Amino acid sequence: GLDGVDLGYAGRRHAGDPVHRAIAALSPGDPLRARIAGDGRWELLNGADRIVGRLAGGFEPPRGMRCRSGEVLAIVGHGREMSEARYHDTIRCETWEVVVPELVFERDRQSARTRPPV
Repeated sequence: GLDGVDLGYAGRRHAGDPVHRAIAALSPGDPLRARIAGDGRWELLNGADRIVGRLAGGFEPPRGMRCRSGEVLAIVGHGREMSEARYHDTIRCETWEVVVPELVFERDRQSARTRPPV
């Protein structure tokens, strides 16, 4: 759901930032890759490895799982008027699009090997 997505990611970039064109070029079903950034947040990348979004700060994958694949589930519009007032100082454009991913997780074989038997 939208609660798992950083709704303001693209909004914190000026209207001319390349992220807006990269998001506009996406369609539902397009592949996405998810990776953990240096700050521990999950980023969403398009097929050209351009960051097109981020997951919410509190997102954690299911325990013992890793992201196997991802795709664009939807692209929704968002804007300053829809954002909480506490975020208004960080917003750099009036409206923007948000990538909503569908991520598929599988058991992480690495963690399964290091887990003690039950």
